[in-house]
Amino acid sequence: MSKIQKYEGKETTVFFDAARCIHAGHCVHGLPDVFRANAKGPWINPDACDAETLAKLIESCPSGALRYETERTKEATPAVNTVSVEKDGPLTIHADYTLNGEKPDSPRTTLCRCGASKIKPYCDGSHSDAGFTDDGEVTVFNPDEKQASGSVEIKTLKDGPLYLVGPHSICDSNGKTARVCAKSALCRCGASNSKPYCDGSHAGIGFKSE
Repeated sequence: MSKIQKYEGKETTVFFDAARCIHAGHCVHGLPDVFRANAKGPWINPDACDAETLAKLIESCPSGALRYETERTKEATPAVNTVSVEKDGPLTIHADYTLNGEKPDSPRTTLCRCGASKIKPYCDGSHSDAGFTDDGEVTVFNPDEKQASGSVEIKTLKDGPLYLVGPHSICDSNGKTARVCAKSALCRCGASNSKPYCDGSHAGIGFKSE
């Protein structure tokens, strides 16, 4: 992981973790006066827009590479925990969650499911170079069931899948809820024939990861 960069404004402090960035582009396209892609020196100017607009934009960053704090507030955890399966890409998490027992600074992150990331379990964009393809569809099971409240614990099983325990909804690449559950095992080797779920293929391909 890279050192987290800190940019202090009059109302808002913005934090940026370059290693977590998957270059979705929401920041530089959404607020180009704040996020200056080719600027010499500091590239984030938190004072270039109002605090509310800036907070809303940062909350659209899927990977959690960007987060913010103000004197009055910080980003709230969502009422519903969601795991979204991105087409040809990672799992996008927006949840009240822990990862291997640690509480993150942001309720947003993207987790690798192609097996090629160099910063597992996080996505680093390697799915593009690896030629990973998956349509992001999820078999519909119980989309209308009400999700229970509570946090979800995400564990990386050694040389195996992501294991989620706690209330969460699994959504397809269009954002539609396909399954509401309290436990799931999700593929992170890229080889499962029943994506996004694990089918044990990690053993057959010799997938290695803590």
